[in-house]
Amino acid sequence: MNWRTRTLADKQTLGIFSLAVLAVLSGLAVGLWGCNSNSSNPYGAAPGPAPVPTSPNTVLISGYAYSPSTMTVPKNTTVTWKNNDAVTHTATSDNSAWDTGSIVSGASKSLTFTTTGTFTYHCTVHPMMTATIIVQ
Repeated sequence: MNWRTRTLADKQTLGIFSLAVLAVLSGLAVGLWGCNSNSSNPYGAAPGPAPVPTSPNTVLISGYAYSPSTMTVPKNTTVTWKNNDAVTHTATSDNSAWDTGSIVSGASKSLTFTTTGTFTYHCTVHPMMTATIIVQ
């Protein structure tokens, strides 16, 4: 039976069925898109709770943030930055006095602070990432 010979009831049933299938497929597409971890953060996964460093004097980089955002250490202390994100970051002093260079995903870099003071820093790749090291 072709389209011309179908009854009006058959055509209406087929049209309603087609709309129902389209609605289900649209709902699935929106649901899957809404579950995308990148939908709320253009830089990757949405940040969750700040991770807690497991080693002393370690700054974790996760969710496009440094944790802790402020660290106080004694003079002559080595601070390590560990990158838990999937992208490269840096830890660069705001006055360009020191720089870890690129820290790729899963890697760590360390610097020893030999002078006292308050040192603000940022990621040169993602300038919205900022933190502070206080050396006493």
